[in-house]
Amino acid sequence: MGILIKDVFMPTKRKATIYIEGNKIQSINGEIRKDDFVIDGHNKLVLPAFYNTHTHLSMSLFRGIAEDMWLKDWLEKIVWPIERYINEEYVYWGAILGGLELIHSGIAAIADMYFFMDRVAEALELLGLRGVLGTTIFEFPSPEAETPEEAFKIVENLAKKYKNHELIKPSIAPHSIYSCNIEILQQAKEIADRYGLLIQTHLSETRWEVYEVQKRYGKRPVELLESIGFLDKNVLAAHAVWLTKVEIRTLAKYDVKVSHNPVSNLKLASGGVMPYPEMKEYGVLVTLGTDGVASNNNFDMFEEMKVFAISQKNHRWDPTIAKAEEVFKVATENGAKALGFKAGRVEEGYLADLILIDLSSPHLKPFYDPITLAVYSMRAGDVDGLIVNGKPLMLNKEILVVDERKLMEKAERKAFELYEKTMGVVK
Repeated sequence: MGILIKDVFMPTKRKATIYIEGNKIQSINGEIRKDDFVIDGHNKLVLPAFYNTHTHLSMSLFRGIAEDMWLKDWLEKIVWPIERYINEEYVYWGAILGGLELIHSGIAAIADMYFFMDRVAEALELLGLRGVLGTTIFEFPSPEAETPEEAFKIVENLAKKYKNHELIKPSIAPHSIYSCNIEILQQAKEIADRYGLLIQTHLSETRWEVYEVQKRYGKRPVELLESIGFLDKNVLAAHAVWLTKVEIRTLAKYDVKVSHNPVSNLKLASGGVMPYPEMKEYGVLVTLGTDGVASNNNFDMFEEMKVFAISQKNHRWDPTIAKAEEVFKVATENGAKALGFKAGRVEEGYLADLILIDLSSPHLKPFYDPITLAVYSMRAGDVDGLIVNGKPLMLNKEILVVDERKLMEKAERKAFELYEKTMGVVK
């Protein structure tokens, strides 16, 4: 049985009927069969779902736990001490809580960095979401692995377990240059090459990071990564705020993908604004991410798009920079491309990862241009439905695949339990 989205507004504003068969958009305005499952698209807009290219999903349990701090203090005094108590059970319930929010936010896929990624995969499979899941590597012990070697083994096992999986792609995530030595970075690259994995890493997020790397190695971060043979088309660099033009050209040379996280960068006072115009000029593929909700504090990609656009315009004193259409493409099609999925467009042959927007709210009137409305006026609460891989996960704002209230209550209990364990531990 196929799925019909009947009489819905397209991103072009014209009305259409979309036919989904299997996990793809089979036809638009094609033949209608009597046995199809019909979704009424009246007064609704269909958009490609979002591809959120930088998250720490299970840190949803940390929402609101550490606020108004410098990134270095935030990590060293709050996050890392709490994570000493993290286990696979907390990771699973954090992923469930975060995953429920992803559905309500119209996000079909994430690039995630954390621990116990088999449990994150379990949560995403239950919810029907896509994930490129990167086991995080440090040069010091993590909640999952005492040594980098142990973490590398975990990555290899996941690479074998989820090979050719429809929703889950294993990845490797050396955390950053300042928390991984050269040998770890090189070994991570070797494993990624061996198994064809995406590499996720934090890069040039703060000025402190750049100075620290220069002090330690005598080179700026991108220069260092190039010198050790780390950069290639399978690297996804999160943040990339503090870059020179030479470094941007280097990223373009190796086809490195960048995940821009404007809300988190602004909240943590990274100080700079990612040099989007130069990245666009030199041909770097820019995507959009929220970061984790411990530093955002939500997965609202509509908010992320608007902040991306207006922060670029303000920083460069130019309202023509980061126009709505290109910002929307960054959040959808670019993200899908970076993560290796043919998605991000409402077109025949593309994966059926789609959002339905309820157009009945006053802040969405008058209905002139759907894409401008999406970037500057919409919010996560306007998402009425989400289809991922051809399967409806939410319709009429009701999650269909699980008992949302029951799971949310259990996840919150786990969050409070973790918080109580760590009281007095954080500085």
